[in-house]
Order: sequence, then C-alpha cells, then structure tokens
Amino acid sequence: MKNIYLISNVKDGGKTYLEYLLPALNAFRNKYNCIVLQTSTTGISNYEAGQILNYPVQEVDLLFIAQLESQIVISNDAIIGALLDESSFGIFIAHGNVGMPVKDKQYFADLISYWDVVVSSSRSLSDLINAGLKFYRHDRAVLRIPSKRKSRRSDLRMTTVVSTLPVKIPAPFSSAPELRETSQEYTVGLLPTQIGICPDGASLFECMNVVINTVKARIPHAKFILRPYMTDFDHPYVEEMFEQLHQYPWISIDNTRQSSKEFYQRCDTIITDASSGGVSFMLNTGRLPIYYVPNVDEDNMIVKTWLEQMGGFLPIARTSDELEDLLFGFELLTREQRYSIYKNFYDAEYSGQFYPNEVFQDLIQKKHQSDFRYSSTNALGEMVRSGIKVPNEPRS
Repeated sequence: MKNIYLISNVKDGGKTYLEYLLPALNAFRNKYNCIVLQTSTTGISNYEAGQILNYPVQEVDLLFIAQLESQIVISNDAIIGALLDESSFGIFIAHGNVGMPVKDKQYFADLISYWDVVVSSSRSLSDLINAGLKFYRHDRAVLRIPSKRKSRRSDLRMTTVVSTLPVKIPAPFSSAPELRETSQEYTVGLLPTQIGICPDGASLFECMNVVINTVKARIPHAKFILRPYMTDFDHPYVEEMFEQLHQYPWISIDNTRQSSKEFYQRCDTIITDASSGGVSFMLNTGRLPIYYVPNVDEDNMIVKTWLEQMGGFLPIARTSDELEDLLFGFELLTREQRYSIYKNFYDAEYSGQFYPNEVFQDLIQKKHQSDFRYSSTNALGEMVRSGIKVPNEPRS
C-alpha cells in the first residue's frame, strides 16, 4: 500500500492550521497508508492533534522530514518544501480562501517554488500564486539571481496549481441568513494579519487608531475584539499595543487560542488588513467583512492585482471616510442585499470548483496531469493554463 505523509508544521498553528490537512486525510485514510506527522512548533500535543483528525499523529523533527525519499508529502506549511528530497513529490495546501494584498511582490514564491503542486481554493489565490511564480522564476532563471535558501531540492521545477473548493468552509448558504440585532450591541472583530506581511503603513496594527476612532464615531456603542495572528502575541510592538488598549473596557483581546470559527460567531463584522479570515468570516456566517487597505504602496503589483480582483466583490475601504461610508451602508442593507454580495463573491471565486475529496484522489493518481489543474508554471516562469474540468473564466 502506498505511503502518504501529511505534515503539520505551522508555528503555533494549533487546530486552525492542522485542519487544512483534514480533507486530504479524509480522501486517503481508507485507501493508502497515511502517516501524519507534526513538529514541536505547532502548539498542540500529539494527542490533541489526533483527536482533531481522528487519526494517530507522531511528532518528529525537521531532520526526519528531510530524510524522506521517494515519498508523497503533503503539508500545511510552505517552508517544508525546501526540506524535501528531490525524489519526493510535494503537495502544499495553501492557506486561506482568497488571495491577500501583501508586501511580497513575488507572493511567497521563494517558498512555494519548491513544491510540485499547490492546492488552491480560490481563483484569486491561484492567480496571485501564478503571478508570484512568474516573477520569481524569471529572476532566478533569466536574471540568474541566486536562491536565498539552501536546499537539496530545486526551486526551478514544474509547479502545478490545482483548484478545489475551500478545504475548511461549510456548504454555501442557499438563502439569506438571519441578521443579528445590533441596535444594543455591535461587535467588531479586528483581525490583523501577521506582522511583516502587509506593505509598510498598511498593517491594521499601524492603522488601529484610525480604524477604532472611525468605527466609534459611526457606531458609539461598538465593542471590539482584537485577534492577533498567533505568532504575534509575544511581539514587542503587539505587547505595547495591548497595554495601550487595556484602558478601554470596550476592547478585549482574544487570547483564547480557540479556532477561528468561535471568533467569527462573536462578531457582527470583521475589519482586517489582508487576512483571508475576512472572507472566511463571510463564508461561515453570511455577514460582511471590511478590508482596510490604505494607499501606501501604489507600485506593488500584488496589491494592485488584488484590488482589481476584489473590486466589486468585497467591501474595501482605502481611507477613513470610505470606512465610515461602508459602516453606514451596512446599516442600510437588507438581508437579501447582504446575501447578494455574499453570493456574487462566492460564484466569482468558487463556481465550478470540485470538492476536496475528489480533487485529492485524482491528484495522487495523475499528479501534474490532474483533471483539476488550474495551470502549470515551468522553471522559466512560463505558465501553461491547462484546466480540464474547472472553468478559468475571469471574474466579471
């Protein structure tokens, strides 16, 4: 029976990131010899991980992973790719249900480029991954810029992006969900992405005063829950901000380390800078997020592309005035109008996509020739669109 290694390594990723492996494990657990591994960095014990997956989990170090040869390896952490032996076939499950407006103009391609396959759960994410690979491999192969990483594995390889429905999202709403009563209480989730990911000046941490003051001016009774990225709790900048915010009884810090879904259920809206958690909130609850993306880096093609992708599909504010306008607009929207925004986004990103179980089974058998491939990028950064089952029409 064929071995399939599934590896969890996201620092302090806990349940939230471990669950990215679950659809792959569910597709394979009765057909292949699945070996689930995690490192000591994940923040949960082997027992806890095993309970979440309903499958035994072993803890190993990175050296063990590096010594695997001629295996199929699936991971929730992009950095694992550079550790793999050249003989192994590597599959990375990309995080999030939408692309992000990030500072990295190659969209993390220095990590993604070591993988044979990237499983992506939205069209916008697939397009940004492809754009990043194109820029990165042009620099590496044509301009001969050396890699920043030491690896036995080549980062100039065929990398195929495979499309699937979101791996952690429930079935879509078939009608408008009930609205919560917000006249007496309105909870705003503040969801900054990891420090260093956003362009300078665009992090929600850097814009916190503007965002909070704008919300309070529009909704005086609003309360806030700040949920930093899990690795940022000990960052000196974040610790200092905690001290400053502690004086306000209407601001709380979510340090429960619970899964994102519990956080989403406590919020009426979420304001984020770049996190795909904003979209996850909408997909889980039917409520609308706000992306606050200030005008700070007009030359960043990734941010420009993301704004073009999401314009007309997500509520995006680029100034405090636009943020206030969106908050006011939310008050006027009916249930059906909110659902229409949700439905338009869902259809643009996910229509025609297939369930992970079917996609993963096909992928293991056909690899780069998977029926669900969105595109492939070669060593020179040249992209070949080759989808068979999944439509690649641009958003309209």
